[in-house]
Amino acid sequence: MMTETKTQVIFSRETWEELRNDDYFRELIEVIEDREAFIKAKEETVEVFDFKEYDKKRRAEINV
Repeated sequence: MMTETKTQVIFSRETWEELRNDDYFRELIEVIEDREAFIKAKEETVEVFDFKEYDKKRRAEINV
């Protein structure tokens, strides 16, 4: 089940788990989560950087 408001889209836990178990949707969810992490990192830093730079650093941390 999914509920939409003017400012939010809310998924039920059941729907969320179903989407996370599907290969296609799992990748989409990961991109959305990465975007949210990027926005948070951007708000917390005074340095100027773009998404490609952030993604490169994030991938380097994962592969270490």
